[in-house]
Amino acid sequence: TFAFGGPNNYSGLDMKKGHEHLVKRGLNDSHVDAVIELLGGTLKELGVADNLIGEVAGIAESVRGQVLGRD
Repeated sequence: TFAFGGPNNYSGLDMKKGHEHLVKRGLNDSHVDAVIELLGGTLKELGVADNLIGEVAGIAESVRGQVLGRD
């Protein structure tokens, strides 16, 4: 919900901790690219406006470094 202006009530692991086991198994930029692309395609199929899809993609892109353990 946060990506669409809703509350940010997540109380789990941070992005780095939550994905580090996957990074150890080979998670890389190509996987993040695929997730962002699939998410955008799904939102498009659901009729979400292109500008909102762009915002969601931007949010996903903004955590790439954390997900991949670089930040």
